[in-house]
Amino acid sequence: MPAAATPTSRYKQIAMKFLVVTLGSIGDLMPFLAIGDALRQRGHQVVIASNAGYAALVRGSGFEFGIVSDRPQLALDDLLESDPREAWKRVWDEVFVPAAGPTRDFIAHHAQAGPCKVIASWTALGARLAKQEREFPLCTAYLSPHAVHEDSDLSGPHGERIGLFPSWFGPVDDMSKIPLTGFPMVDDALVPALPPPLETFLRDGPAPVIFTPGSFMRRSEAFFREAMATCERQGLRAVFLTPHGDQIPQTLPPTIRHFKFVSLQRLAGHAAALVHHGGIGTCAQALRAGIPQLITPVFFDQPDNAARVEALGVGRRVSARAEVGDRLAGLLASQSVRDSCAAIRAHFTGTDPLGQICDIAEALR
Repeated sequence: MPAAATPTSRYKQIAMKFLVVTLGSIGDLMPFLAIGDALRQRGHQVVIASNAGYAALVRGSGFEFGIVSDRPQLALDDLLESDPREAWKRVWDEVFVPAAGPTRDFIAHHAQAGPCKVIASWTALGARLAKQEREFPLCTAYLSPHAVHEDSDLSGPHGERIGLFPSWFGPVDDMSKIPLTGFPMVDDALVPALPPPLETFLRDGPAPVIFTPGSFMRRSEAFFREAMATCERQGLRAVFLTPHGDQIPQTLPPTIRHFKFVSLQRLAGHAAALVHHGGIGTCAQALRAGIPQLITPVFFDQPDNAARVEALGVGRRVSARAEVGDRLAGLLASQSVRDSCAAIRAHFTGTDPLGQICDIAEALR
């Protein structure tokens, strides 16, 4: 992302310092990075706090960065397969809870220096601790409907609450109390271009299917091995996305390419379908691109996200990898799925989730 843009005449708010706090995977970071950029373009100062591993990305985007967690990403493959509930509990106990104190200290440090407002993911528990100790405007944000449900039993002041997803994605019981904005995404002009080898691959044949198991999955050999077999059997081209290159078959046919990371915001619109784990950010990119989704959910909100995608008629949930081939063929051949994907894609036209979020943030008292 470039440095701060000059605010336009539309925005008359007095410049404010915003602290934006989020924890978790890259999918948990990117929506808040988009919010930070939108606030910055309105002339506000933005400081982002998250996992230490995101320092280069956030600072490279021109933001001051605070480290509130130095825990490396957990290796959860065995637990994800045997006990998804226990895997989520481990993330909570070993990532979110230990970050509460540093998050409280981060907010207190900035609040002592002058007025500030805080936008925090619901998992940034330290924001509530800080709110109990001092007065400042706080907005607690939820990336998915399931997160709202999970947060219902947590204590501490939420401040304003906001759902970073649209009402058509599927309401939850207490959504009437929470404004919904739509999925926040970085401005397309700020998203890195596709790598030239991938652009060439996309030009040289039919739209590929994207396969990505999610960043939490470090042992995905079977996922990619079966994906390759499915594509060869059905004559499909594919793009495999994972930072863990050792999970990819050593020899790929020329119809399949592997990349460690590519922005789905750039790539999804060139794809025929997306096979993934059901993370909310990945779901949102496929919905925006109007492509069908095949989801093999693992834990936390992924099963709920998959059910909502299926209810919209734009994808299918599969419980076993062996089902992927037949289900994928059915999705690609379905006219009703294509029609539903086009209808959902139209929902993104003319909306401004980031503008809504900024309006809410600026109105915090």
